Amino acid sequence: MAITAFTEENNSPSSLTEQIRQRIQSSGPIPFREFMASALYDADHGYYASNHQRVGRDGDFITSVSVGRCFGLILAHRLERYWRELGSPENFQIIELGAHDGALCHDILSEIRLTFPEFYRVVIYNLIETTDKLRLAQTAKLTPEHAEKFKTLSHIQQLSDITGAIISNELIDALPVDIIRRQDNTWLLLMVDLDAHGDFIFSPASIPDTHTELIDFCKKHPDFPEGYTTEFQPHLRSLAQDTSQALTKGLLITIDYGYHTEDYYHKDRTEGTLQTYHSHQKSDNPLLAPGEIDITAHVDFTRFTTELEAVGFQLRSLSTQASYLTHQAKHWLMAMELEFTPESAALLRQFQTLTHPAMLGTRFMVLEMEK
Repeated sequence: MAITAFTEENNSPSSLTEQIRQRIQSSGPIPFREFMASALYDADHGYYASNHQRVGRDGDFITSVSVGRCFGLILAHRLERYWRELGSPENFQIIELGAHDGALCHDILSEIRLTFPEFYRVVIYNLIETTDKLRLAQTAKLTPEHAEKFKTLSHIQQLSDITGAIISNELIDALPVDIIRRQDNTWLLLMVDLDAHGDFIFSPASIPDTHTELIDFCKKHPDFPEGYTTEFQPHLRSLAQDTSQALTKGLLITIDYGYHTEDYYHKDRTEGTLQTYHSHQKSDNPLLAPGEIDITAHVDFTRFTTELEAVGFQLRSLSTQASYLTHQAKHWLMAMELEFTPESAALLRQFQTLTHPAMLGTRFMVLEMEK
């Protein structure tokens, strides 16, 4: 079935829709990973390049950061404890991958400055964001309050020999994926093509010989039922390599939607994990309105852990967000009991939202590794 990309009231296609359509007409079907990359990250029209409200109650989805400053507060306490584990070095750098508009950085630095002045003195925060508009938003949010404590960068490859920590929150689920389908006892790659009306459709094709990592993955999963459709994340290996090259010694904290491999590729999960979000409504139509809706796929945490171990990291923990934040917040919670401030009630409500099983507590997994 074709899925239209016409979204405006006059039924005219968006500029990005027209760009992708012309590309397919000129060069033929494209892998879904390329469609997703354009839909999310096109410099002018991608979902994350626009100035529209994306996060929060008035946006398309709620994140742990948008709940309030409690999330950044707990991470700040975790980072300060790790700094002390390392012997309180005079230079400690934090790298946030996919730092968006700098809201999490602001919450973390503000809590460190308020509660841990000695740590604040030595810390530098590097925000990695490929989008020019978001890097400008970061500077506006963090200046002048933390003017000497942050740097905005476009790629993690610009950093090396770091002692400190790398964090990411809801980053990997937004990295472009391949979609594969089991058909006639073989795996096929779903390409994005056009139907007779010029609407986007999926078109199965053989996996190119150049996709060696995907081919190896498919060979390990030969016994899935006919029609089984799932995703493969091609960027996990390069992401692990980039983090290892940037971080000489330190901690990696990744918070995201995800499963262990055996759950991700369970034979009953026949439609994969790919989802789209718009105004808090879910959809299964990833070809709908490129640039106007969010597209996500869960993280294979088992595979990401394996890739990180291959480049020098060791697993410290992998748990639900509820379990992780409860463990990391225990000292802060006990201290708050002794000195209950006017803000304490609001912070406790935020903590409940972050950890409650029916809210965000079991929706996210937290991976912590150390190099």
